[in-house]
Amino acid sequence: MDNRLVPEVYLHIEINNKNVSAYITPFLIDFSYIDNDGLQKDESDDIEITVEDSQHFFVNNPPSRGSSLKVKFGYADQIRSAGVFFIDSFEYSSSRNGDIFKIKALAKDVKASYRTIKTTAFENTSIKRIAEKIAKDNGYQLNFAGEDISFTRITQQEKRDLQFLFELCNKYGYICKVADKKLIIRSLDERLSSNTIYTLTREHVIDFSFEVSSLYEGNVEVVYLDPDKKDTTQSKEKTKVKASGDTKKVNTRVENKTQAEKIAKAQKTLNEMKEVKARLTCVGIPSLYAGGNVEVKGFGTFDRIYYIARAEHRISRSGYITELELLKNPSDAKEKKKK
Repeated sequence: MDNRLVPEVYLHIEINNKNVSAYITPFLIDFSYIDNDGLQKDESDDIEITVEDSQHFFVNNPPSRGSSLKVKFGYADQIRSAGVFFIDSFEYSSSRNGDIFKIKALAKDVKASYRTIKTTAFENTSIKRIAEKIAKDNGYQLNFAGEDISFTRITQQEKRDLQFLFELCNKYGYICKVADKKLIIRSLDERLSSNTIYTLTREHVIDFSFEVSSLYEGNVEVVYLDPDKKDTTQSKEKTKVKASGDTKKVNTRVENKTQAEKIAKAQKTLNEMKEVKARLTCVGIPSLYAGGNVEVKGFGTFDRIYYIARAEHRISRSGYITELELLKNPSDAKEKKKK
């Protein structure tokens, strides 16, 4: 590629609202912004910054744990804000190549109170109302979209707030993550049916791998106690793709058939998404984010729409790349026509 055509990479870092870019960009070894979808990946985005600290700025002025870290990255004419993070740890090391300082930060706050293990009973509530309480208790702004689910009673049994909410959302088919001081919850159906955010061709892709697997359950069976019949009842969902033929049995306590059907449908969708997995490394594209959909073209039978489970934006002395982990989007209309 002609270097004259490569746009100028942009990276802006603030620690506790102080611009420290001058101590980072000239000495940068590696910058990584890991954007997780909040479904099967972690409930928080991550930042890692590694610099050559020959001027001893960071070793003499180490950031405090919990300090805010604001990040903007991309290109001079295409800047994306990654939002606010909180420094979780830092590491200082040295070798013949010089002194190195590494900072790790999380989108979720790292205060001890955020990691408190709790047992809490919620009554006459819903996923949205539980999320509203957890967001308020932890200082987040709730961003919720999707059909709500009601509960007569549900218990947070010896779990951290985000851990409990993440697992609850995952069971019923919602993504749940913290980003830029927001608690974001979206129904998986809403995410899968949203418009594609980018079309990737071989021109964009540096390396790739696609994997087709049948090593997942073809059926989902939720067994629950029906309070009216005083007996166990089953809610079954069959995947729409060829699979191993095994049945995934979900033994869980739910209150009604609607909840059981919601769980079965959500787990069936997750199984279908696992049929095709892909890993793509492409030129740096700031607009690619986890939870979005991309269309992939130029790869033969693997051409289709994929769901982004994870997007990692990396800037180093070699340039800017984006690494993607993709899953099949079962809502792809083109794929349905093939069948």
